[in-house]
Amino acid sequence: MTRKKLLWLCSWYPSGTDPFNGDFIQRHARAAALFNDIYVIYVAADVQGKSGGSRSEIINQGGLTEHILYFKKSTSIVGRLLAHFRWSVLFKKAIRAYIREKGIPDLVHVQVPMRAGLQAMWMKRKYKVPYLVTEHWGIYNEVEVLNYQGRSALFKKYTKEIFRGAISFISVSHYLADGVNRLVLKRDYQVIPNVVDTLLFYFKPGPAQPFRFIHVSNMVPLKNTEGILRAFKQVLEEMNTAELVLVGNPDDSLARYATSIGLPADRVFFRGELSYPQVAAEMQTAASLVLFSNIENSPCVIGEALCCGLPVIATRTGGIPELLNSENGVLVTPGSVDELIAAMRQLMVNYAQYDREKIAETACGKFSYEVAGRKMDEIYTRVMA
Repeated sequence: MTRKKLLWLCSWYPSGTDPFNGDFIQRHARAAALFNDIYVIYVAADVQGKSGGSRSEIINQGGLTEHILYFKKSTSIVGRLLAHFRWSVLFKKAIRAYIREKGIPDLVHVQVPMRAGLQAMWMKRKYKVPYLVTEHWGIYNEVEVLNYQGRSALFKKYTKEIFRGAISFISVSHYLADGVNRLVLKRDYQVIPNVVDTLLFYFKPGPAQPFRFIHVSNMVPLKNTEGILRAFKQVLEEMNTAELVLVGNPDDSLARYATSIGLPADRVFFRGELSYPQVAAEMQTAASLVLFSNIENSPCVIGEALCCGLPVIATRTGGIPELLNSENGVLVTPGSVDELIAAMRQLMVNYAQYDREKIAETACGKFSYEVAGRKMDEIYTRVMA
């Protein structure tokens, strides 16, 4: 198999300014690099000085090269106005450097249309290189506060142009792609879900005793973590051996809330922000993942939990119903604490009906790097033909 030369232009990507920004895109890149040579370009605006000033770094990992460029961004009015200009200049500079060294790529792959898609349109005009788009951004709904409909006319104009000019459209869920088709323009699409590092997230026999629920998120309001805490308090009244572990809390505000509603400290544990391997280790000591979000796209954490063999309780929203069924979890109505309580109790009582090893095997066959990388390679081959 001849490896193709792909240039990835990313609107989000992990960097020294934010190691978690678009980490799911990085995992897609690692999957694609199993079959093709992937060169990522990402330009990061540094407001807090975390990157050490304007500079660039290039990281090579097998078939994946990551070129991250940083520039200082001022929070002043003038600084904000100049930021887009600086971002665009640095992006084009990196693209030209890539072409000088490696030649014209076979294809350009845009990760999140706005804003990296603007550079792909420029490349298409200047170098006649086609581009395809993968959308990850869950703004194509009425629930998200800063949704697509509330964006500026300029944002909508360029988003539509980027989608229209793409040779192919990939989405991480049918839900997201349907939103694009409804609000932006109609495009055929293919779904490649978020991927999971199955060397970290894998089945380990024997869930923890006592029965342990786990919740993993950044715990912003739309995740409704307070609702999980209220539901768990009621569950404890009947099943007082259960535990709840929460991973990702950025501060102690939710811990204070748990205390205020009378949750015992020996039943609820706040782990804070953990590394990817640490999250995997926490999941492998749990019995079930719980998500109670008001809105979601296609949460990476569900795929990770399923690969560990955990049945999942989550809300019937966004792309979540595409991931769960009666064999691997329970769906509840967003905001319904009563349904969440019933689901948690039901899962504890009927836990033996879930074949954890089968859940993990099925999930790994859907979310692994190899599966996603092969699907991307098939799309690349088809559009190049």
